[in-house]
Amino acid sequence: MKTIVYYYSHKSSNRYLAHKIATDLQCTIEEIKPRINRHLLMLMGVNAGNTKLANDVEQYDRVILCGPIWMGRLIVPLRNFINQNKDKVKNIVFVTCCGSSFDRKDEKFGHNKVFNEVKRILGNKVIHCEAFPITLVLPDELKNAPDAFMKTHLNDDNFKGEIVGIYNRFLAKVAF
Repeated sequence: MKTIVYYYSHKSSNRYLAHKIATDLQCTIEEIKPRINRHLLMLMGVNAGNTKLANDVEQYDRVILCGPIWMGRLIVPLRNFINQNKDKVKNIVFVTCCGSSFDRKDEKFGHNKVFNEVKRILGNKVIHCEAFPITLVLPDELKNAPDAFMKTHLNDDNFKGEIVGIYNRFLAKVAF
């Protein structure tokens, strides 16, 4: 199955995750670049679109879309990608490194809200959604600190323990 990873990352955790996935699946990777890359403006819904992609979505059997969830929202660069390519994508896996933990996934700012939105837009083209909460790499004493997840980024030093088990199960699901 010919696969590509498209990703958007504002701080680096989703970039790290996307590159790790692309390396382990030995597939092409491409960054999604919004024309306006300002956090506050994107939270407000300001949308000038994304720059043109180098790789044609239609050339791939499967797209892995990786990017953050901000405050329980499908952010502008990812929404643009989905809306521009919903008729071209054959199968999609949505992946996020996010601030919402598994026990809060269904709350207002939880990742399941975005997963459900992606599924609503793309229907049966969505073959899997996976969250990698940043809290998984925080030390126990910081897991409930209100802003600790904002200051933490995935990297080779902290990508260990529970998150590795989740990642390996994810790879087993998508490595076909």
